Amino acid sequence: MDKSLLDILVDPISKTPLLLEQKKGASNHVVEGTLRGAEGRSYPISNSIPRFVLTEDQGQRQTGGSFGFKWGQRETYESPEALGTFQKWLVHRHGFQSIEEMRSFFAGNRRVLDAGCGSAFSSSLVLNESWPNEWVGADISAAIDVAQDRLKAIPGTHFVQADILQLPFPERSFDLIFSEGVLHHTPSTERAFKSLVPLLSPGGKILFYVYRKKAPVREFTDDYVRDIISAKPPEEAWEMLRPLTKLGQALAELSAEVEVTEDVPYLDVKAGRYDVQRLIYWHFAKLFWNKNLNFEENNHVNFDWYHPRYAHRHTASEIRSWCQDSALSIDHFDEQESGYTVRAVRR
Repeated sequence: MDKSLLDILVDPISKTPLLLEQKKGASNHVVEGTLRGAEGRSYPISNSIPRFVLTEDQGQRQTGGSFGFKWGQRETYESPEALGTFQKWLVHRHGFQSIEEMRSFFAGNRRVLDAGCGSAFSSSLVLNESWPNEWVGADISAAIDVAQDRLKAIPGTHFVQADILQLPFPERSFDLIFSEGVLHHTPSTERAFKSLVPLLSPGGKILFYVYRKKAPVREFTDDYVRDIISAKPPEEAWEMLRPLTKLGQALAELSAEVEVTEDVPYLDVKAGRYDVQRLIYWHFAKLFWNKNLNFEENNHVNFDWYHPRYAHRHTASEIRSWCQDSALSIDHFDEQESGYTVRAVRR
């Protein structure tokens, strides 16, 4: 931990200053130590990362364990094909014309928070070695150690293990907050979102993506499968999802289409021509398959959906109301079948 990070850390409960008790390390870098907070609370520093996770919520702990495991499987998401596929999707959803434009947007902010950074996968698609400012990654899971390893060549990066609902930062600390597919993995998406807004400086920007509510049968199937899969240890769940991923592959390789001649409103299916795999995928069960990714990369995506205990889905009106309640002006609102991507400014 660079000591410059200490300047923006506070006790996550009381929001009061912390006292550093350093065990060892260079004068400007703390490898191991303790941060003393209010009312006898203490927070360890290990592997140069301060650790603030306090939650007793079992669903949140399970979700954190799930993502710690998933992001540790680096061979399932770091191929050039996977990086290129997700970078293109990221840039498009956030309303930028190119990755260069998105990088420039990020670089125009003095201090950036990636709230729920995981292994810093999404941020790694934006940052590069010429990054000029401060970037802080916070995640509840052990993936924060992977993030530190992945971004070690990027200057100005800091890492904190903490819960989005109890972040160790004072108000108005960040000019930009980035939260890519994270808020819905907490006990309350709305509460997590509203816990981030006070951390924005006036005129600060927030970019986030949350899941969209799906068709009724898909919603039922997702919850049914999640109840089974999330109860299993990560390694076992990963193996259990292989048949589901193979089914998605088999359906995709049919390359067959079907014509839905009339709307089926009670199934939320509109008239039109559909690829069979995509019709099932969007309306009946998430059987992800992308032919540009290998099997393990596809299984990674299905694990990401089904294993975390918390994976809430929302409507556009809900998200717009959260922004209005929080005095945020929406600059960009992207709506896809998978979810909503928003760029908003604090008034």
